[in-house]
Amino acid sequence: MGRQGHSGEFRRKVLDLLAAGRSVASVAHDLDISDQTICTWRWQDRIDRGEAAGLSTVEKGELATANKRIRQLETELAIARRAVDLLKEETSPKRRFAALEVIAAEDRPVQVACRVLGLSEAEFYEHRNRKASERGVRHAVLADLISQTHVESRATYGARRVHAELTLGALRTSGGGSWGEATGG
Repeated sequence: MGRQGHSGEFRRKVLDLLAAGRSVASVAHDLDISDQTICTWRWQDRIDRGEAAGLSTVEKGELATANKRIRQLETELAIARRAVDLLKEETSPKRRFAALEVIAAEDRPVQVACRVLGLSEAEFYEHRNRKASERGVRHAVLADLISQTHVESRATYGARRVHAELTLGALRTSGGGSWGEATGG
């Protein structure tokens, strides 16, 4: 097949010079390419003409294309398997976006993962860049307060007591207020 820098036309002219009776060494010296390169081109030409055994240039191209497609399919299969592991039986868009985040963090192609999960890339990037909702922020603050209350009780408070602490405002937050004050409610 030859180096990428030399066109097929150039290789053909080199082979024509050899067929005209010039030696490999003289052609290599005149054109500033290696002897081995010329010998490789000559050998590949013999294979292409059916004079020697081996893969022809066309067959090598087809093999390279097939190998590339195999790598693509293996990537898609790996993503599909990972998506199945992450999603199990849940298929809500929120879970698919979360699974896609994990897959993207594993340096797998987002475009392929979107196709496998049935999402568009635009939806994924829009979801990724979306600001948190007020409800989501309140939920995160509440989760932190619940965790803090549980830790401050040395893990002795259960759900009812934590709820009572938050509802009655007995919890001492950094601002000294209650759950309602901490969440803006």
